[in-house]
Amino acid sequence: MTTRSCQVSGGFAISAALVMFGAPSPASAAVSWSNAGGGWSGVGTVFLPGGRHVGPSRGTPDCPGCSWNLIPVCDLEGEKSCANLYGCEAGRPFVLVTFSEPGSGQTPAGAQCMNSDPITAEQMGAMVTERVRQAAPVARPRFQPNESALTALPTNFRSGQPSLVSRSESIAGMSVDFEARAGWRWTWGDGTAPLSTNEPGGSWPKMTVTHTFRKPGSARVTLRTSWTAEYWVNGAGPFAVGGGPIEQSASLTVPVKEARSVLIGAGIG
Repeated sequence: MTTRSCQVSGGFAISAALVMFGAPSPASAAVSWSNAGGGWSGVGTVFLPGGRHVGPSRGTPDCPGCSWNLIPVCDLEGEKSCANLYGCEAGRPFVLVTFSEPGSGQTPAGAQCMNSDPITAEQMGAMVTERVRQAAPVARPRFQPNESALTALPTNFRSGQPSLVSRSESIAGMSVDFEARAGWRWTWGDGTAPLSTNEPGGSWPKMTVTHTFRKPGSARVTLRTSWTAEYWVNGAGPFAVGGGPIEQSASLTVPVKEARSVLIGAGIG
């Protein structure tokens, strides 16, 4: 971890961590926080006003065994208020930020006004999840030939969705970029095995998702789309969105006709 000494208004210096604080463990840990005594403390990753974050730089929002503190250094009111000393908004604290990885003590990691409350990665992930739900196009499955499938011949399918959705938005006053990648599972309704794919399918001649029906009749085809998202806050990340994939489903009925061979004789000149 790279550190440097930086001077903050009010005449004292702190050693501020400039790079990200270690890689998270694959294990999951709860993200929680409290503001007892006018400050905040908690575990996991937290985003501060202005888009700073305290926690691991990549991976899941969790950092098992990591902890952080936001320690007020001035009064909220009066002559020595944070507003007078550090230019914070009225009634808001100026805090020292400390961070600890497993097995180490608290390390100074900056200082700033807290003009709004901190947001845990769990909270940010929930807000990003809702934005992904709004941004992800619904499935509109189609097939070719348009009128009916033919037995023993490949029927071409498409989801009507892109493989990737990306957005840049302001969330809770922070600059957030997110990407959501789609995966599809087609269930054919004829007793055959489903198809799982990362291909969205397309119109002919792009035949990346096909199925061959063996018997005439009517097949109820079901499509399930799973969106997996990650996000960045002011360039820091990516952070995985917890809670599992965002699921969508759609279905359509495919008439299946029997393909017949037709013998066409050559003309006699």
